[in-house]
Amino acid sequence: MHDNPFRPGFGISPPMLAGRDALLSEWREVFRLGAWSPYRAALVTGMRGVGKTVLLNAVEDAALERDWTIVHGTLHVGLVEALEHDRLPAKLQEQDPEAVTRDVTGLTVPSVGGVTSQLSKRYPREPRLESMLARLVELAEARGAGVLVSLDEVARESLDELRRIAIAVQHLLREDRRVAIVAAGVPASIAAALEADGLTFFRRAQQVRLDTLTLAQTRQAIAEPIRQRGRTIDEPALDRAARASEGYPFLVQSIGARAWEYQTHVEEITTDAVQHAVEVAYAAMGESVIVPALRGLSGRDRDYLLAMSEDDGPSSTAAVAERMGASLGNAGKQRARLLDAGIVVAPERGLVDFAIPRMRDHLRAHPHDAQLGLPTAARETFRDAGATG
Repeated sequence: MHDNPFRPGFGISPPMLAGRDALLSEWREVFRLGAWSPYRAALVTGMRGVGKTVLLNAVEDAALERDWTIVHGTLHVGLVEALEHDRLPAKLQEQDPEAVTRDVTGLTVPSVGGVTSQLSKRYPREPRLESMLARLVELAEARGAGVLVSLDEVARESLDELRRIAIAVQHLLREDRRVAIVAAGVPASIAAALEADGLTFFRRAQQVRLDTLTLAQTRQAIAEPIRQRGRTIDEPALDRAARASEGYPFLVQSIGARAWEYQTHVEEITTDAVQHAVEVAYAAMGESVIVPALRGLSGRDRDYLLAMSEDDGPSSTAAVAERMGASLGNAGKQRARLLDAGIVVAPERGLVDFAIPRMRDHLRAHPHDAQLGLPTAARETFRDAGATG
């Protein structure tokens, strides 16, 4: 009863992946023998905490079910070198029956007979990304499977790495080989990849934008794991937990985990447990999601968000510009960057709203987080004390 079924960390797959069944069905078609699908090359995007890495994990699991080989990497400078010098040679040594051969080096004493020999490896660790990937595909096809290249954390600074890998995969796709590629990143990084030279291949890829869960999907994502582990949650508690999460996967898992742990000796999870869980999860949301999202923005981008936080709902773009003391055109540059980064959404013309749940409340409670690097209110109290002492 005490084994918590929720996984509130980033990139950790929960026991139940709610709301993504239709997407996973598309990739399962890719991994079926002889199947063709636009999802053979796909880009996954969405705001931080919406479940991109978890979806990649699920896609990899679906590939493994069909005996596909997985080439996984988190995109960073040096990934291609790691693939060429270590990961691909290691996979080929494991899978290729011809990878290790025995060479005859001499004969033993005639009266005894026999030969002496030494082992030689076919795949030394030297740069050959394209040929090694092609050989992996060849070996996979021989057993009726293929190769999935799964790339996480697409970023502007690693676009050269993405380009090298994409060129190798594109060549194999043109030959109609059994290979697939899926890459994930925040909207701004995916947009940069689509605009970069040498990555036009991805402009024809399937675009998958992950959204938050519906209310029904959220209720299922909370209630079903609890039921499967032998406990229950009453209806008011379930409704409170689902609505408080706003369908945001990080909050769904965070609220569920803390509600489960509140009173583990009690079979039914009640509203009291959920209320405690919501308060703790909201605090964790600020440190784990909102502050890291703010760090990647410019000062004027954060000023835009702080101006938005004054409204209880969607903000007028004209009002935001006025609060910033900026023209509509200049404020529009911040708006465009924030839209690309998945920090804000435009529900209709002339309006803008927060995409990440709880950001408005967090900025109201912690306005200094929008001015990263400036003294906080707590530090100011020490400064005042030193001045009077």
